Formats: sequence, structure tokens, C-alpha cells
Amino acid sequence: MYIINIPPKARGLTEGVMLNWQVSEAQSVEKGQILGRIEAFGQLVDLECPQSGELLKILVGPGKPFYGTQPLALLGQKGEDITLVLEKLFPKAVAKPAPEQKAAPKQSAPQPQQPAKQEVKPMEKKSPAGKVIPILMPQAGQTMEEGTLLSWKVKEGDKITAGQVIFEIETDKATMEVEAMESGNLAKIVVAEGQSVPVKTPVAYLADSTADAEAFIASQGGIAAPAPKTTQAPVPQADTKQAAPVSQSGSTASAGQVKASPAARKLASEKGLDITSVGQGSGPGGRILSTDLDGAKPAAYTPAVPGDFVRYPVSKMRKAIAQNLSYSKQNIPHFYIKLTIEAQAIFNLYKQLKQKFPCSANDFITLACGRAIRQYAAFRSQYTPTEIVENPSVNIGIAVGTDKGLTVPVLLNVDRMTLPQLAAATRQMAENARNGKVEGVGQGVFTITNLGMFGVEEFSAIINPPESAILAVGAIREDIKVENGSIKPTRVMTLSLAADHRMIDGVLAAQFMVTLKEMLEKPEQLVS
Repeated sequence: MYIINIPPKARGLTEGVMLNWQVSEAQSVEKGQILGRIEAFGQLVDLECPQSGELLKILVGPGKPFYGTQPLALLGQKGEDITLVLEKLFPKAVAKPAPEQKAAPKQSAPQPQQPAKQEVKPMEKKSPAGKVIPILMPQAGQTMEEGTLLSWKVKEGDKITAGQVIFEIETDKATMEVEAMESGNLAKIVVAEGQSVPVKTPVAYLADSTADAEAFIASQGGIAAPAPKTTQAPVPQADTKQAAPVSQSGSTASAGQVKASPAARKLASEKGLDITSVGQGSGPGGRILSTDLDGAKPAAYTPAVPGDFVRYPVSKMRKAIAQNLSYSKQNIPHFYIKLTIEAQAIFNLYKQLKQKFPCSANDFITLACGRAIRQYAAFRSQYTPTEIVENPSVNIGIAVGTDKGLTVPVLLNVDRMTLPQLAAATRQMAENARNGKVEGVGQGVFTITNLGMFGVEEFSAIINPPESAILAVGAIREDIKVENGSIKPTRVMTLSLAADHRMIDGVLAAQFMVTLKEMLEKPEQLVS
């Protein structure tokens, strides 16, 4: 008997969701065969079969969450009895039938049998004829608790393919497109545009037919479709009421009387637009969407009386930043290392190369960090109470300031990039972030934040959890150096590293910074 748990490459993650099973109970499987797919902490992980045998029992169904090392399934030989294993894994659940069987001779036989039939019948009635795959509201980052579905890019009955953009959501920090992870027929949509639901809640189902999707929903208790209504109904009203004290009081008060999506209300509030001037929207039932606000009139402005305080609700993004960084400062033991490097060579090479392709001095720093992190595994690791999880990929977050707040899109596999590739990817990623679309959320292992363009010479940053370190980059500035008794002009740059002392000790941090210094003071090695 073999108990299948979360794969080793995803260990240390506190929870996940079983997205789908590609095999069924009582089916023979081979070692290395893909049994299904899970989502854990923003990662999609294929569940490989550890050994050949028969899948005796699925313990976590499709779309269901699991925690820690909770068993996912049982694997063994055909006909093998799983009762003892189930008793050990779920003693309370298995212990219940025992007293009923003992009590059966003393009482009437039909009484213990009736509950058993009531449990079996719904399963037979609810079981779909074909394979059904739930499409979940993704969790884009640790602090995201719910998402608003802004628009569907497909409709019920459409054939979709893996990698196709199927809907757009608004998170606590940005607007992002969601791609399909599986190919199939979009049989049923259960979350409409403008509705908000908790993360990992089904928003639609892939199936051969609508009947299969509805049977699957029924087999899960029939709660998938109503969930968005229960969760979301009060949210837009609450946002509208909170916005009432703002200077655009006239428009915001009337906004509660019109049909508008949460995204449209938020955008109107931020841009000072009168949402009631739009008229009929292009959404379902005339609902006003954010794309309908182009012709909206400015909201009436009430000048503030001297001495009055201006109050406005905390945005989702600002709340997410506050929660994330407060957690980091309170729970991660930070320590700091500062190093000033000679930057004349990087300055000269940057000026030379930017004639050939668009690039910045920060691109050199990002590439150098990627190659240094490849050498020091602790800088791409995550601390958990029971183990340290090492990430094989060097994914670096780049802090980008926007009008709404700070976002950290992530560049994947930086250590494998060339400088022109990295420069192009960074430029596109920053532009997308400023337009509200953040890439690679939750996949970073290290963050770089640069305030040098504002003339800031040095500063300290707060680690972006669950990462292990963050590098704060100051401005390249003119200075002097003493060489063989002579004073010469040069340029310098100060780098400040904040590291998690639970994984990184001072000596290791110093070695990392020395490696970074050697790369940046001879930047030609980054180009070759």
C-alpha cells in the first residue's frame, strides 16, 4: 500500500488545491504516469505516480483544497484491502460504522441500512458521465483573498485550449488575464462578470456536456453556482457606502442607484468621474463596465473647508501592501548589509550598449543578481517551520511604482537570459504593470528595488515574503578614488541587501555581495 502525498518539489507549502485527476479509481497506473494536477502557492505541479499499481482510492476530489502532507490518494495492488489504512488515516470517520454494525442485531436491521442507502444514492445520481474539470479563481499572491471577474473572453459551449486567455480578473493589486490550464469544452459558467468570489472557488467547468457539469456540481453539494451570489452581493454596496464621505459625494451617492461593476465603481472613484452620466452600460442587463467610462463626465467637486480632514477608504492594493509588509517586518528577522561598488565600468558599458538596444543600468544589476543567486541556493529558498524549500528557478521580482501603489512583477529564469532578452522582457513587464497587469505573481525568489532614478543614494527595503532577500539599489553618482597615491574621478553605486536570518547568515550574505560586486565591476562578463 502506498499513500500519495503532495509531490516533493512542492513540499513545505501549507496548502493547495487538487485541480483535477486524469485517472479514476480502480484504474491501473504506471510509475511516472501523470495522475493529476495540483496548484500550490501559485505553482502548477503535475502529480506523478510513484510506482506501478492500481489507484485504490481518491481521498481529495477535483477542486478540493488540501493541507500540508494530507493524503491525496491510495495506491496498491488490485483487490488490496484499504480498510486498515483508512482507519489509521481517518480514525474518526472509519470508527462510526463499527458501533452501528454491532447494534444492528439488537435493533431493527433496516435502521442501519437506510442511512447507507441515502449516502450511496446521491453519489450514483450525482456522478457525471464524463470527465469534468473545475476552473478556479486563481490566487495571485499570499494576500489575495478574493478576485472580481471583470470579463469573460469566451462563452459557454466554446472549445478552449491550454494557454488561451479565457477571463480577466481584478485582484487586490492589479488587473490580470487568466489562461486556461486545460483544453476542453467550456460547458458551464457559474460566476458572472462583475461578481467577486474567494480564491480557489470554481468559476466555470470544462466537460463534454452541460449535463455532466451540472451533475458534477450536484455531486459537490450543489454549492458551486450560488457561492458567488452569497459572497459578493454586499461587496459593491459596502464600497459605495464607504466612498460617500469623499469629495465626489454627489456622484458616489448616486452610484449606488445604478448598475455598475465593482471595477467600474472603483475606476470612477479614482478618476473622479460621475458614473451616473454614462447611462446604459455594455454589460449584462445594462451594467456599466470599466470600459464604458470613456465618455463619463467629471464628478462635481466640493472644495474642502480649511481645517477639515479628508477621509477616503483604503484601497485593496494599499491594504494588501500594508498586510504583506507588516507581516514581513513582524515575522522575518531582517539584517542588512551595505556595499558601495565602483560603477564607472557599468556606466560606460551601459552608454555604449544602449545605442544597440534599449537597456538600463538596472538590467545589468538584475542579470548579475540572477547569476549570483544561481550560485547561492539560500537566496532562492523559502523557510517553513519544518523545512527549507529550495526553488530550482531564479525568478526575480522587479519593484514597479504605479499610480495605485507598488507592484512586483516577476521575471522567470533570469539566470538563463542574455542581456538583450532581459532588457526587452523587463521593459515590457514594467509597461504591463503600469497598465494594471502584473506577471509572475507569487513565483519570485528575490526582489530588486531601485530608487536611483530619483537621486536616492542608499536606502533599506523590506523583504517581500516568502522570499529570502531583497536588494535596494541607489543612484550611480560621481565620486573620487585613491589609486597609487593619486586621486581620480570615478562613479560609485551603493547596494543594500536585506536578508532573512533564518536562512541566510552574515558570512553567506557577505559572500553573495562580493560575488555581485565582482560581476558589476567587470560587467563585460555579463554581455559575453
